[in-house]
Amino acid sequence: MVRTIRFKLGKNGAAGILLPLIGVVLLFLVSCMPEVEEEDTYLPYDLRIGLFRNIYDLGDRAETDSLLYYLEHEEPYARYASLLRLASIKDSSQPVISAIGERLHDPHMEVASMAAWTMGQTGIQAAVSPLINAFRAHDTLGRYNQLNSRILEAVGKCGDENALEMLATITTYRPSDTLLLLGQSSGLFNFAVRGITLREGTDVMINYATRNQFPDNVRLVAANYLARAPGIDLTDYAYILTRQLEQESDPEIRMALALAVSKVRSARAREILARVAQNDPDYRVRANAVRSLDALGVGDLTGIGMRLVEDDHPQVSQLAGQMLVRHISTDMATDIHNMADNDALPLRTRALLYGAGLKNMPFYFTVTAGSINESLRRMYQQEEDPFVKSVWAEAMSYDPVNHRQLIEWFDSEEDPFLRVSILRHLENTLRVSREKPAVNFNRATVASRIANTYRSALESAEIGPVSQVCKLLLQNNEFFSNHFRDPDLFINLLEELEESREVGTYNTVVRTYNALFEEQKELKKPGWNNPINWELYDRLPDTARVLIRLSKGYVRLELPKEEHPGTVVNFIEHVLEGYYDGKHIHRVVPNFVIQGGCPVGDGFGSLDHSIRSELPPVHFDGAGYLGMASAGPHTESVQWFITHSPAMHLDGNYTRFGRVYEGMEAVHLADVGTTIERIELLNE
Repeated sequence: MVRTIRFKLGKNGAAGILLPLIGVVLLFLVSCMPEVEEEDTYLPYDLRIGLFRNIYDLGDRAETDSLLYYLEHEEPYARYASLLRLASIKDSSQPVISAIGERLHDPHMEVASMAAWTMGQTGIQAAVSPLINAFRAHDTLGRYNQLNSRILEAVGKCGDENALEMLATITTYRPSDTLLLLGQSSGLFNFAVRGITLREGTDVMINYATRNQFPDNVRLVAANYLARAPGIDLTDYAYILTRQLEQESDPEIRMALALAVSKVRSARAREILARVAQNDPDYRVRANAVRSLDALGVGDLTGIGMRLVEDDHPQVSQLAGQMLVRHISTDMATDIHNMADNDALPLRTRALLYGAGLKNMPFYFTVTAGSINESLRRMYQQEEDPFVKSVWAEAMSYDPVNHRQLIEWFDSEEDPFLRVSILRHLENTLRVSREKPAVNFNRATVASRIANTYRSALESAEIGPVSQVCKLLLQNNEFFSNHFRDPDLFINLLEELEESREVGTYNTVVRTYNALFEEQKELKKPGWNNPINWELYDRLPDTARVLIRLSKGYVRLELPKEEHPGTVVNFIEHVLEGYYDGKHIHRVVPNFVIQGGCPVGDGFGSLDHSIRSELPPVHFDGAGYLGMASAGPHTESVQWFITHSPAMHLDGNYTRFGRVYEGMEAVHLADVGTTIERIELLNE
């Protein structure tokens, strides 16, 4: 009979694997052997050196076989460079997994650590075993902390429930074990982003987030886990969570805790959120507290909502307006238009207040509703700014009676942003029509007319309308599946898009087709184009600095060129050409991002070239990070975003290539329609 012993992956334990007793003996013998010495003379990683530039170009062209060749190179940083590029390609084939797995045992720790990151980027279950086997469990001196941390983080991207249990039951790390704690918490966070959680893991993250003895970066990850993990109930932790929310000094941890409290079902949680929403000194914390009040939906939110729409910061005011749309009392809905008439309120808040009245007032208030609709129609028609017109159109979308007017405007307007916005507002009209008593309109007629408008948008083959409609169809398949039964509509559209470089739009249509019909079509891989301009790269300093002149203020950013050479050079090329001058911020998500740079202005445009995703081990763990917008891997072109706050769910999927070092005030004040007056390169 073979005796087995279970070891948990701890600081002094094995890797949560069942080992026969003979395996334990062998493990002991190996641990008694002297460590393999790291190589101490090697060529430094520098993209000015031909070897590394060649490897980077191979990765840019996704030549995986050639990159695997360099994994055997005698220079450790050649192996490192190859792994770095494979991390962006995310090839999960067996030969690649096997080759990366060998490098997990590389004698050069930076190479082994990069191998762990790259293995995690593959995102498949087959990567878990090599990762666990590479964990240096008997590292009493902390020599392998960076590697072990990366392994723990990577397991969260690849593992199943068993791997999660292994990660969640580690109990031997001390508050001083910063890297190990960061790896464990990042791994648990990655599991949560994938929708996999375990009560033991939540217990661990509650402990880390609410105890000040743990490192701040670990606490930040833990707090964001609590905020983002789907389906977890934190009611059992109500006291400790709400107490920490009130006492926490770090606003970025505090704002995550404010979101986490939405998962606490208690009157005390609501009271504290209301207090935080009104009094916290950081608008981002107030914004998240409003979101949580909205999500809880407990009690009468009308009073607190009416106070919060007067918040000094437009984003908080806007979120309060959205809350009132969903939760305003019926009696207040009949009078709220009086408050919406207040010109001192932000424009978007006013529109939401009008919308709250239209959506929630009793159906027999036809005269009042008609008066509001007429006022909104008049304001729309008198306005020339398409961004403002979109706001008034959104307000009208909360009354299904207005669906024909919105359709007429979509057919007659020429501005790309406005047309795409109206398509989105029509979806809102459809949803409201399913909730309101169908007295002044017919639900089936509303759905049919909106579906016909969406069909016309698809037949136009315009990139923006097509992309927006497909996105809406995917989100509302239950509403539209009966209206889109003709596969030829999509097949013809795909044929028109076949020769286009709009791979993101093509794949969006494919996903929509696959959701509607049994036959499944394959996604298209972006073709290589637009090689890296190394001549410009060589002219740039190690850290390029740019100035973005917004109509709301100036923003200065640093762009380290070696981390993301293709992206930095592409961005600077367009800056020097003046491409961004006069464009607009077309997307703002409160306390998340601002986004701009679209050549069309509707958020779906790109130029006739693309660049590749560059995904080294960096994180969106703070405010002010500059990232590239994309419609999938390697579809980046010219659109970029800047974060208001930590956004770690973007890690490993979006290129992060710079950070604001001055002028975050302008980022926080930017709104949809804010003008990008000019972007300048400050040093060359």
